[in-house]
Amino acid sequence: MEKMGLKELWKEVGKINKEYFPDNKLMPILGNGETRKPKIMFVFINPTHLNISSKPSWKGPRYPFIGTKSVWRVFHKAGVLSDALMRRIENNEWSTEFAEELLFFLKSKSFYLTNLVKWTGSNAALPDSRKINLFLPILEKEIEIVKPEFIVTFGLIPFKALAKQEIRLKDYYEEAMKKKKLRVFETRIKSHESKIIPCYFPVGRGEPGKAKDLLRMVNII
Repeated sequence: MEKMGLKELWKEVGKINKEYFPDNKLMPILGNGETRKPKIMFVFINPTHLNISSKPSWKGPRYPFIGTKSVWRVFHKAGVLSDALMRRIENNEWSTEFAEELLFFLKSKSFYLTNLVKWTGSNAALPDSRKINLFLPILEKEIEIVKPEFIVTFGLIPFKALAKQEIRLKDYYEEAMKKKKLRVFETRIKSHESKIIPCYFPVGRGEPGKAKDLLRMVNII
């Protein structure tokens, strides 16, 4: 995977899905947003069928959480997403045109959204170690290509995979709230020096309220 751009990297994702998961009919969800040195790369865990761009018939861009509401609500409460866009999300205006419009907004904010595991499941089960090990080199190459200034990892799975260490999010959160400052973990991913900020997962088994608090602090960096 030398001298590879995102276009070539996505072809590699397609090959991996066809080779290892030939019976899965859902499309992998790719990273998208500002692709050249964004301020923040947001790294989630794995996509599910609730993302409508996982349907093979979808003709628009593919990126995390198209067609859903919960994560965008947390982003909105944290001041990351505009009121106007949130109203349209609440009204289910998920046409391909709106997906493009939201993508333009993400680019204007210098944001990039992606997943650690680029395999789409039929439920919200966490990926096993096999899938993580299979797709981690893809994410690391993606980071090397995109070159984000900061990486926000949602949940401990992507944090541990990228930072190569373990923390307790409860301790991190309490420290951040007490000091009113985010502790940044500096690490090298491929040839890129990265600054990683851990965050609670914003939906499901995560902590939406605490994720919102941390994202508010991320938004003023």
